[in-house]
Amino acid sequence: MLALIQVSSQQVVATQTVWEFLLAGGFIMIPIGICSVVVLTLAMERWLHLRSECVVPPEIDTAIELLAAGDHEAASAAAKELDAPAGRILIAGINRRGRGIEHVERAMEDQGGKEVEKLRGNIRPLLLIASIAPLLGLLGTVMGIQDAFALIVKAGMGKPEHLAGGIEEALVTTIAGLVVAIPALLIASHLNTKVRRLMIETDEKLTPAVDLMVPNAS
Repeated sequence: MLALIQVSSQQVVATQTVWEFLLAGGFIMIPIGICSVVVLTLAMERWLHLRSECVVPPEIDTAIELLAAGDHEAASAAAKELDAPAGRILIAGINRRGRGIEHVERAMEDQGGKEVEKLRGNIRPLLLIASIAPLLGLLGTVMGIQDAFALIVKAGMGKPEHLAGGIEEALVTTIAGLVVAIPALLIASHLNTKVRRLMIETDEKLTPAVDLMVPNAS
């Protein structure tokens, strides 16, 4: 008889589908789910745009060669056609070419700062979601526990499944919030690192062009 009870207890295994897991979290899973979709969308968008060929396209060499040949207008036109951060930074320097090396460098640095802000534009929402998602999970936790105790007050302690249901909702929302927040934070950190590397690459590419714009600089 004891062996039969042990076999039966071993066969009782809690199984739960993904859909059942989501439903167990209650309506608070809706904003958490929206956050997950936004994270995925922004991550893909930034991943496509934060590439070397998009920020420092190979065609920038043509503009630098025209600059070396002394054809500033053609160099500016070639850089403008690129519609890339490196091209816009180069144009900023060309537009200040007759005002001394300090003005050229300052203009390029200012434009570089603007380009960094543009590149990081869709990274900030990822950091925001990484902060909001755990709070949404915490809200669901508090609401789940409150519902559980409200049911206990009405039905008494004779039905422990009421308490278990509220605790399950509380745990599910906490888990979901962290599952969204942790990848969002890691992705944002990776993308910020990628922006820094791309701007270093841009600086290395355009630094020789400064002397071409101010040939008499010592």
